[in-house]
Amino acid sequence: MRTTLTLDEDVAAAIVKRRTERGTGLRREVNDLLRAGLAAAGHANVNAAEPYELPTYDPGRALITDPRTLKDLLDDEDDARTLRDRS
Repeated sequence: MRTTLTLDEDVAAAIVKRRTERGTGLRREVNDLLRAGLAAAGHANVNAAEPYELPTYDPGRALITDPRTLKDLLDDEDDARTLRDRS
């Protein structure tokens, strides 16, 4: 298949460097790199199908159980931060 492909400058530079090192043509390098990328993406999709379980932690009992107390503590912290930022 013949197509026009616009490459970002960094990608084009990397392909030119790779072609120089390997002594290959643009067509071969682009095809090899696309095959490798597609194979890696296919492999990643297989792994993505496996469920991932997030670790959970028990935080223990709450130290502040009254919402008003928490609000007062947060207000005090905001006031202290405001005074600190002004000085």
